[in-house]
Amino acid sequence: MPLDILATAVVEGTDKIPFWREIRTLAPYIAGIGAIKFWTRGGLNQWGRKLHGKVYIVTGATTQGMGTAVALEMAEQGAQLIILVRKLDEWATEWVEDLRSKTKNELIYLEQCDLSDLYQVRKFATKWLDNKPARRLDGVVAMAGNLEPVWNGTRKASADGLELQIAVNFAGTFHLLDLLRPAFKAQPPDRDVRIIATTCMLQAIGDVRVEDPLWRDTKYDRPLKYFGSSKLQLGLCMLELQRRMLSSDKKDDGRTGKNVTVTLVQPGIMRSTSLRRLISNGSVLALIFLYSILLYPILWLFTKSGFRGAQSVLYALMTPELEEVNLKDEQVKYVVNTGLGRFSRKEFDDVELQKKLYDTTAEKILELERSMAIKRNVGKKKPAVSDAKK
Repeated sequence: MPLDILATAVVEGTDKIPFWREIRTLAPYIAGIGAIKFWTRGGLNQWGRKLHGKVYIVTGATTQGMGTAVALEMAEQGAQLIILVRKLDEWATEWVEDLRSKTKNELIYLEQCDLSDLYQVRKFATKWLDNKPARRLDGVVAMAGNLEPVWNGTRKASADGLELQIAVNFAGTFHLLDLLRPAFKAQPPDRDVRIIATTCMLQAIGDVRVEDPLWRDTKYDRPLKYFGSSKLQLGLCMLELQRRMLSSDKKDDGRTGKNVTVTLVQPGIMRSTSLRRLISNGSVLALIFLYSILLYPILWLFTKSGFRGAQSVLYALMTPELEEVNLKDEQVKYVVNTGLGRFSRKEFDDVELQKKLYDTTAEKILELERSMAIKRNVGKKKPAVSDAKK
């Protein structure tokens, strides 16, 4: 068929081609749309890496978007996955069974660990560390995130009383990685260990509260600013985490930590749960009519799918550029669109700021944990007192 059309155009002229005028009119628009979509869809990870025998802790895997695409590829490559979920309910069980069936990989496990609850994070990390010899751990892929409706003035709080976005995106993820530091350093020097944390371009509108990193004493005004700030503060702490992994003392048995790399990944604008919540403001009607019907053609054209967003995370996981033998410096790498990018905020060049933010965050989390532990203990004692009165 295409050859016949081409032959007709050569021998008899383009006017003999059916609907030629319509084709000629629409062709520039179709070509323009195709070019825009080709540019906005994002790149594909070109690196392949077998993950058989490797063990990873993964957060944010049940999103049915980027997180699920990353977990699916890792499982297909043979990795053993410990996936942290907020609830071990029927839906989560069915989801993991489906993942095992699709990938023919039975080494996929769910662990309850709500990142918004610092007590649950500590329980998981303590259980992981309470092993001799140390359990194998080839990395952590931290993709969990929470974005609250932008025009909602109601402050949602975590179990510890923190603003929910700060709790999930920053405090919980920071706490998990900070507690697992001994597990990373305990790995053999020849094991390539990768810590990958996802960030967002909305970090550009974020602020850093060095003295109040958990934002407990800050007036709640703009939810989107809390989201951007949580991502910005996490990124800055990841730079300090890399430096602390490289420091060695007598407890480390001479390990340099150079086999442990920390990478920040900015996957781009995706048609994700966060984008749907941002546009719909948490309204089901707005989600159906505004997002799914009115704006979807535009969003399809200018945003990535979850699968395409996952490619940058997979690149950070699989590229040989991050192996110790290929590292040219000891700085945290910033992955954008399946390639290495540069940080734009000046705070990423301020080493003292990053160190102070890391220390203050760890200190404030410990203080909060202690106060919550006292409350839990008081709550346990109350029933005993009432029974004694009876």
